[in-house]
Amino acid sequence: MECPKLPACIFFNDLMEDMPAVTEVLKKQFCRGSYTDCARHRVSTKLGPAAVPKDLFPSDQTRADRLLEGGA
Repeated sequence: MECPKLPACIFFNDLMEDMPAVTEVLKKQFCRGSYTDCARHRVSTKLGPAAVPKDLFPSDQTRADRLLEGGA
């Protein structure tokens, strides 16, 4: 299932700096697959789109957990 946040996602739309070579793999896994497991989606859903760091990758669950717990 495709993520409903794709139109505004800077990761999916290739607007992040230093995009990794594995971008297409991550897009397939998270953006067009298990989007509820995406770190960006999780933070955006709980804290709002403005709370998602521009450099947060979909696979960075540890950082997402820290953000959701009120840390940085």
